[in-house]
Amino acid sequence: MDSTTNPPTIPNRRHSASRAQLLHRIRAEFREMPGLRLTCGQAQRLFGMRPDVCERVFATLVGEGTLTCSPNARYGVRVDVVWQARMSSGG
Repeated sequence: MDSTTNPPTIPNRRHSASRAQLLHRIRAEFREMPGLRLTCGQAQRLFGMRPDVCERVFATLVGEGTLTCSPNARYGVRVDVVWQARMSSGG
């Protein structure tokens, strides 16, 4: 093989637009229902995600501070996030 040829490209598995849309949808659902607490399995069924996608999405949401994960592995919105959203919307 010639060293000047480019190696075959691997398609990017991540679709940033669809991932951003999914993150937006999940944030909105948790903010609309502040008492919602879901396991990964429940979230997979509710949002139609594969297990690996669910883990990455929830890790992102926990990392950005939108969600918390309880000791019993249930994810929920942080109370201060809900409060801030309500205050900014005038409610």
